[in-house]
Amino acid sequence: AVVSTQSTGCHSLKASSYCIQGMAALVEGRLTDAKRKLRETVVMANKADLNKLTSTAFLLLAHIFVDIGNQSDALEMVKSAHEIANRIPDISLQIWSCKLLERLSGDQPDKVGEMRELREKLQGRLEREGEECRASPDNSLLQWLDSEFPSSCMSMV
Repeated sequence: AVVSTQSTGCHSLKASSYCIQGMAALVEGRLTDAKRKLRETVVMANKADLNKLTSTAFLLLAHIFVDIGNQSDALEMVKSAHEIANRIPDISLQIWSCKLLERLSGDQPDKVGEMRELREKLQGRLEREGEECRASPDNSLLQWLDSEFPSSCMSMV
């Protein structure tokens, strides 16, 4: 058990490192290096069961494929990322993948509409959840700046 924990930790660290290197290469315009590092991210992230990182790497790869004009590989990457994002679930990754699917489905108006509707629904949900969190008395401490210490937070002290 100790060996597998160490191995998973090693894979997690390598996956994170490859992802950062891939993003740096992407920002610097070194698309070949970015693709290589992001593919390594996917391999290592899968070994460590890091679904969010795998999905993120797929989405970054999709952006690269869009940039180089490879729509079919881009679509394959986005579909994989979207599937993982739905399974986790991770609303931010779902929104990102919907936006890319909407962009890649330009010649299919029904698909564009479906992805737009889903993205708008997810964005609305994210906004509502954010408003609910901000309105929660537990978060009044976060809003405390120049006024009296919130009485609702006294029980936390």
